[in-house]
Amino acid sequence: MVLAAGFGQRARPLSLVRPKPLFPVLNVPLIDRILDNLKAVGVNTVVVNTHHLADSVIAHLEKSDLDLDVHILTEPEILGTGGGLKNAETYLGREPFFVVNADVYSDIDLLAVAGMHLAQPTTATLVMHDYSLFNQVAVDNRNRVVGFRNNRPDDTGTPIRTLAFTGIHVLDPGIFKYVPTGPGDIIDVYQALINRGDYPRAFVADNLVWHDAGTRERYLDLHRELLAGQESSRLIDTDARVADSARLEGFVCLGAGAVIEPDAVVKDSVVWPNGRVARGAQVTSSVIADGAEARGVINDQSVV
Repeated sequence: MVLAAGFGQRARPLSLVRPKPLFPVLNVPLIDRILDNLKAVGVNTVVVNTHHLADSVIAHLEKSDLDLDVHILTEPEILGTGGGLKNAETYLGREPFFVVNADVYSDIDLLAVAGMHLAQPTTATLVMHDYSLFNQVAVDNRNRVVGFRNNRPDDTGTPIRTLAFTGIHVLDPGIFKYVPTGPGDIIDVYQALINRGDYPRAFVADNLVWHDAGTRERYLDLHRELLAGQESSRLIDTDARVADSARLEGFVCLGAGAVIEPDAVVKDSVVWPNGRVARGAQVTSSVIADGAEARGVINDQSVV
């Protein structure tokens, strides 16, 4: 299941133009990268839930040539990560399945995660890593998840470290008997499992490339990291146009139909399809959304 219903509050105003699952990463929507990764490990059926800008997600998936059996569940009332999962039980309740947040970029080895889950059957396996900004999950030295946020045990008899949840899980269909119908958070379900002694297992990933595209700053950081491996630190769609007198500096990603006019400067920024940087404008550490135009001096902004 791909969780794609969220509002994207922290990414506004960009998420008012596109839902986060459709944010382009190196000119490919995040959800396409996730679906390609799932297909590559043998997944052939996917459930995608939608709510915020649902029509955009549906239209994108319907025109995509993914060669996957995709079921789209539109939530009139947003159900959250727990309620959305419960709503998909009809499609997911037969064998272990992946759950992936649609606003996360990762190079995790999904086969390794599934292999551990199947070799050591458990209700839930959660992918964890050390990421100081989000380290809120208590994991003991037996790789059991023993607490979330402020619900951490005082004493489990084993050393505990605090790690970050990646938003990637493998779940057994038995999880559904613990997930209530209606809006809810899957983390509350996991905490209830812990309270009854049925500890979710942590798959701890080292040296993981992982980015949450939840804010403009982190979205740009993702491009900075990915483009650092390219010769020019730039990715320019073949349908983008850059004037001879324009300058591209640092890392730059230009989508299809993007236009950089004469004497403009674009540095450490991403321009979405059909975005435009006007003549003489200076754009730094910013994102120019679909069809938007940047004029003057733009620093650390989202232009929609």
